[in-house]
Amino acid sequence: MRMTFIVLLLGIAGLTDPTPSAAEIALEPCRIDAGTALGTAEADCGTLSVPENPDEPAGRQIDLSIAVVPALSVNPAPDPLVILAGGPGQSASDAYLMMQPAFEGIRQKRPILLVDQRGTGRSNLMTCPTPDEALAAEYDLEYGRELVRECLQSLDGDPALYTTSLAVRDLDRVRAELGYQEVNLWGGSYGTRVALHYLRRFPEHTRSVIIDGVAPADELLGPMLANDAQSSLDQLADRCSETPECADTFGDVAAAVVTLKHNLDSEPVDFAAVHPRTGEQIDVPLTDDTLAGVLRLSIYSPTTRAILPLLVAQALEEDYRLLASQALLITESMDGAMAIGMHNSVVCAEDMPFYNDTDRPDGIDDTFMGSVALDYMGMVCEEWPAGPIDDDFHEPVTSDKPVLILSGEFDPVTPPENGARTAETLSNSKHIIAPQQGHIVSGLGCVPKLTAGFVASASVADLDASCVDRLGGLPIFVSPLGPPP
Repeated sequence: MRMTFIVLLLGIAGLTDPTPSAAEIALEPCRIDAGTALGTAEADCGTLSVPENPDEPAGRQIDLSIAVVPALSVNPAPDPLVILAGGPGQSASDAYLMMQPAFEGIRQKRPILLVDQRGTGRSNLMTCPTPDEALAAEYDLEYGRELVRECLQSLDGDPALYTTSLAVRDLDRVRAELGYQEVNLWGGSYGTRVALHYLRRFPEHTRSVIIDGVAPADELLGPMLANDAQSSLDQLADRCSETPECADTFGDVAAAVVTLKHNLDSEPVDFAAVHPRTGEQIDVPLTDDTLAGVLRLSIYSPTTRAILPLLVAQALEEDYRLLASQALLITESMDGAMAIGMHNSVVCAEDMPFYNDTDRPDGIDDTFMGSVALDYMGMVCEEWPAGPIDDDFHEPVTSDKPVLILSGEFDPVTPPENGARTAETLSNSKHIIAPQQGHIVSGLGCVPKLTAGFVASASVADLDASCVDRLGGLPIFVSPLGPPP
């Protein structure tokens, strides 16, 4: 858990007949279910067999899992919205179930197309279980190396063949087999990389694009992870210092984090925690790595972000209940959510081969995460085979297609600078920054209405985004009872 906790990098002219006609894909009524509390959705489901290695079309085949959530209109538009999930490693069906309300405005007129990317969900899932003993193990690169080798031996397929460049080819084949002439794309987090590369490869089949939490084509996933997270935490600390009640209660939040990290590094704590959801008592090992994981994943959302100063202050007083509870809840929410094998296949082909120590970010060792994630992924990719990527994969995407770019002001992993840089080569784009928000903003406030209007018109020309300015972060909790009155 601890390694996964810290390391995960990371989320369209139509047919004359709006009902797509399947060639190789036979769709049948189904109900998609992530097996969690995310709810379910009625859809039409099917599979498409594709070569695991496109260069060997007669070789091993894998099945892509496909679901079409029907539009609510009796006269739907012919171009669906395609959901491209984050991670890397999340399935499209899980991403959709997590964010259904964000897409209901679009679904009024358009179906939602869900294709679990190769290696995720039900598309030849490439993942590895974590042994129970690994959950309590001290962070150790060599022990991690053993787990990586065991993971590779357990996978069903060639892990080198699960890259973004192959995935966009899969998606376009699904599009063609279902009879769609054009598609609209929504990509979140890593899914923005997929959306941008699909736009590059298949512009003639792309009607519009929404990218939320942008991973630019010309930026490597991983190297800036710790620095970006630290910057977001520093923004929280600054906000606290500017709020009298918060400053009086917690003082310098950034300095408190440094002290707590040092304390847990010097003397880890085995804490008997009560699980906040089940009431079960569970022994939770609390180390500086655990703290780093909780901080990093809690600053993604304004809701969990608001409790971090209180969490740190309580832990400094050796009250570890809130820290342990957050660790348990985050671990539970991530359990099975990401296909670790597919995640490694993407990063080890598309990112780590282009990184060397001369690119090491300045100040990384002074961040609350340090270089743990970067060092760990370096070790993973020494073992993991690097698969194929297109020659222009890391070049900025240039297009005049309509693109709506969304960023959260305090996003700890894909900051607004990413969206601004991506917009420079997208001549028909609009970049909207949601104030005081974190990672992925499509479901917040008026944003679903904005995205629905954008997809309906496939134009950013008259898009009025002023309503987004009314979004605000939650007040910081100064006690377990909440923020000051």
